[in-house]
Amino acid sequence: MRFPLREQLALPCVFERLVPGRQHPDGRRYLPLIVLRPLAPGAPDGLLLGVVDRHHRVAEGLLGAAGSARLVCALSTLRLQDGPPRRGLEPEPGRQGDGPSLAPVVYGRVLEVAAWETGAGALPYERVYAELLLDIGVGRVGVRTNLTAGSLAAELGKAQLEPGDDVVLARSRIDILAFEPEA
Repeated sequence: MRFPLREQLALPCVFERLVPGRQHPDGRRYLPLIVLRPLAPGAPDGLLLGVVDRHHRVAEGLLGAAGSARLVCALSTLRLQDGPPRRGLEPEPGRQGDGPSLAPVVYGRVLEVAAWETGAGALPYERVYAELLLDIGVGRVGVRTNLTAGSLAAELGKAQLEPGDDVVLARSRIDILAFEPEA
């Protein structure tokens, strides 16, 4: 996965666990789950993030290492925050047990808008494709999502997001682009 702001993505964490993907007839495993524990001050105690290694970027030999993950939240719902601005992560509502959070709620401030494209194409309604860089307090993550333009414009009260806007993401699938161990 290419992300235009890739070099700015950084979430300090520990590579806690690897859950291999399902075995396919060709012998390879697909979509392994990487379990990360955020390390930055302010990260929720005990929170584990389950992120998808869609392109097999993280070496199993890094298990247990502390480092920095480059993460992109995909297919997210997106809205402006209500009330005082927040930064951070929290487990998704209704999560059961103590396993990794697979779709956490993410609170952040827009640092950069890399893409904001509107169009209908073959659809009977207008869509927005967005790529954003967020400061989430415990690091910086990317956002790549498609949204219905009409409902988003009504929610935002303006044509598009801008740097400085405080947003909340929900129901994200989080992809890992890289994990760089500490030196």
